Amino acid sequence: MLSCVALLAASCEKDPDADRIDTDLVVYTDYDSDADFGQRKTYFLPDSILEAGGYKASYWKDENAKEIIAEVEANLQERGYVREMDPEKRDEVDLGVQLSYVAQTTHVTTGSYFGGWWDYGFWGPWWGGWYYPYTVTYSYSTNTLIMEMVDLTEKTAEGKKENLPVIWYANASGFQYGGRYNQSLLLNAVDQAFEQSAYIQSDK
Repeated sequence: MLSCVALLAASCEKDPDADRIDTDLVVYTDYDSDADFGQRKTYFLPDSILEAGGYKASYWKDENAKEIIAEVEANLQERGYVREMDPEKRDEVDLGVQLSYVAQTTHVTTGSYFGGWWDYGFWGPWWGGWYYPYTVTYSYSTNTLIMEMVDLTEKTAEGKKENLPVIWYANASGFQYGGRYNQSLLLNAVDQAFEQSAYIQSDK
């Protein structure tokens, strides 16, 4: 198994540049080193993105979602894969590709003792920690795009598919900008995920 973490438009590195984390999505990819990507040709990709996190599944289907899906399709086409568009034939293809989107807003309320970003010794050896005499609240929003590829050729002797193996996984996460998401960052993240995954290539 191989995994790497990289910033968009940057080579794989152990620790992302902290100065860029707040402006780019961080892309993580992992894959099954035993998977034979070269012997796969066709795939099925749904026309919507699963919105995870709620009690009931919902699907992102607007023009922005379609643009992200089209970016995934373009990358796979460049690698020699052919997309099956008919949902009735999704059981006949080699690979299944699932896109999911997770949005989360974290609310923080703090008061009383606060250790501070600077060590208390910064202000002199006679100072301990400090405290807020009032409550401080703030929130921040993050989003994650998840891409998964499963091998649909794995079958039991009876021809049934069980425990479909995920042979490629990618996620791109970071802060939201301009509302719910930043479309250009998500599109760039799709390209970066494939750039980090040169092994995804059909030989057929």
